[in-house]
Amino acid sequence: MILQNIRLPLQIALLACALLLPQTPQTAQAQLLGPDPLVEAVARGNFADVQKAILGGASVNVRGDNRYTVLIIAAGLGAIDIVELLLSRGAIVDLVEDEGNTALTFAALNDRDEIVATLLDADANINHSNKHGETPLMRAAEKGSEFAVVELLARGADPSLTDFTGRTALERATESRRNQIVQIFRTAGITR
Repeated sequence: MILQNIRLPLQIALLACALLLPQTPQTAQAQLLGPDPLVEAVARGNFADVQKAILGGASVNVRGDNRYTVLIIAAGLGAIDIVELLLSRGAIVDLVEDEGNTALTFAALNDRDEIVATLLDADANINHSNKHGETPLMRAAEKGSEFAVVELLARGADPSLTDFTGRTALERATESRRNQIVQIFRTAGITR
């Protein structure tokens, strides 16, 4: 009986402390309601749980840590079935996370060939630049993601764009000693 009398005031005090701490709306919601089930399911790559969360009314544009959308998380993980499901349910293909990167950037950076093609088919902005002026082509070239570089170039990515330091995708690949990528650019007739 005494424990029950203490528990409610303690819960109220803990809730009050949590509400007084500086936080974003997302962290406040997570503290009060727990992690979003769709974010959790996508992070685990569990297609059945993703379907269940969506059927339960979860927003396909929900964000997790660093404002990563579930589409960004799925693209980075290489979960093509989840990417396709999210897109078919209306996920916005060009939403960005804190640094301004899109799902296409993460797919290209991680050389997720099927996902790069799927996002481009869904009209992802091929030349979107993040807060540093980096495009998916630049990030893929610097990382050495061969398929992504070939696919992005074939689909019309602009190799002449520069980041905020004035470097092109080819220059970033050269500096990173990505010789295979440099050869891809040269074979395509790109010299800067």
